[in-house]
Amino acid sequence: MSKHIVICDDHQLFLNGIAELFKNTGRDYRIAKFNNVTACKEYISNHAVDVFICDLNIDSADGFLLLDELKHQLKNTKKIILTAYYEDFLIQKARRMGMDAFLKKETTAEELMNVIEADLNGAFYVNGKDSKSVGIYREIDVPIINKFRISKQEKEVIKLIIKGLTSKEIADALFVSKTTVDTHRRNIHKKLEITNSSSLIKFAHENNLLS
Repeated sequence: MSKHIVICDDHQLFLNGIAELFKNTGRDYRIAKFNNVTACKEYISNHAVDVFICDLNIDSADGFLLLDELKHQLKNTKKIILTAYYEDFLIQKARRMGMDAFLKKETTAEELMNVIEADLNGAFYVNGKDSKSVGIYREIDVPIINKFRISKQEKEVIKLIIKGLTSKEIADALFVSKTTVDTHRRNIHKKLEITNSSSLIKFAHENNLLS
């Protein structure tokens, strides 16, 4: 029986590689691939999908948010996260959201095929583990935002930096002075031990700081 598989990832070479992998299995797979969430959402809203594979960071969009927005359309779909962001709290969040599998991008072709073809019977699959052993991934009781002592306003500043706003634009949006925003920036850099906006964006995505 043919399987309709949709893949969403912003790295075109990776998308092409996965599609070629499926093609070479000799199995009856129908593949649709997308490198942006807008086209992906439109497609899924109009097509029945058997398997949905996505990254957690898709052209600066949040993969978890995409999955949440599509939860009704994907109710009967096997949902697989395939990502380079392999952290305990992300794995736990995926499990809580009802994902079927959480896989590293280094996953072998054989393991990926096994997950796609297997009847997981409600189990949550992590590389080499099933739901019985996934408990080793601890729940994060204290939000990471508290771990780094990020204030509420600093969090708002981080969100706006990630959106690409300048200090002046952030100041206008938050109704504070540019000097205040610059102070927040320095404090954020010090707390997170980073030096620039690029490092901040990378840190925020890797640590799910804005969830």
